[in-house]
Amino acid sequence: MSFTINTAFVQQFSGAIRFIGQQSDSRLERTVIRDEITGDRSYMEQLAPTAARKRQARHEDSPIMSQQHLRRRIAPYDWEWGDLIDKEDKVRALIDPESAYTRNAGMAMRRAKDDEIIGAFFATAYTGVSGSTSVTWPNGDGESSPSQPSGTQVAVNDWTYGNGSGNIGLTISKLVSAMVALDAAEGDEEEERYLVIGAKQKGNLLATTEATLKEFGVAKDDLAPLRDGKITTILGFEVIRSQRLQLDSNSYTRVAAYRKSAMGLGVAEDIWTRVAERPDKGFSTYAYAAMSLGAARLEEQKLVEIKCL
Repeated sequence: MSFTINTAFVQQFSGAIRFIGQQSDSRLERTVIRDEITGDRSYMEQLAPTAARKRQARHEDSPIMSQQHLRRRIAPYDWEWGDLIDKEDKVRALIDPESAYTRNAGMAMRRAKDDEIIGAFFATAYTGVSGSTSVTWPNGDGESSPSQPSGTQVAVNDWTYGNGSGNIGLTISKLVSAMVALDAAEGDEEEERYLVIGAKQKGNLLATTEATLKEFGVAKDDLAPLRDGKITTILGFEVIRSQRLQLDSNSYTRVAAYRKSAMGLGVAEDIWTRVAERPDKGFSTYAYAAMSLGAARLEEQKLVEIKCL
């Protein structure tokens, strides 16, 4: 229950409830393929690459290419939020908290969308006609399962494109490794690419940006990231900061670099809210929000895990 609402009593001069620091919107929803789904499970259909055949003779039979249809299963999960607001509190607070509470709920739900997508980055995905064939992600640095293509994981101490063994954080060398892996996966060269990092990984990049750019002859005055602390794009990736990234069993941060078509978000029902009186709670006002959605990895080759200490 909202016992903390009494903090508004002495704020009679304030015209709005201010929100404690929090992520207010989904940062990742636009970075994945979104589809409307129905039922307790749904599928995103895929078509495997095929090849053209060289014609061998005049008037020969037209070819029939048997194309491979694939699919990934998406199971929606229900998310909800609710809180009670006592009627007496509303009267004494002078400001109606209903709209603020509902907005607060919306922020929580939008963050949950990011949690759903982040949780699906490296989780087991399911394919096949019935969606029962599992596709697992590597458990260790570069250790792939039989169904997992190689080159989709950058080790914590990777220095394939750099010198030294100190690359335990996020470095340009690691990003180059991720870029090469996504290039090798082919696909639309104009497709959006995203890099989801935490504040510490952003700090890693800023700490190495000056030295790296100087190697390419960039003048100190042109080092914009060092001037304003913002990294919006790097090596073709749009950089998105999130403090919700997961850790692996070694406590390494699992940074994700991916093409948009690597991930899918199936939405059975987007965020909806209700505000109503609860007769079972002394007619207190009840604010409620809910949604039903699920995420899944669609193509392993288009997603790279970069391990960072």
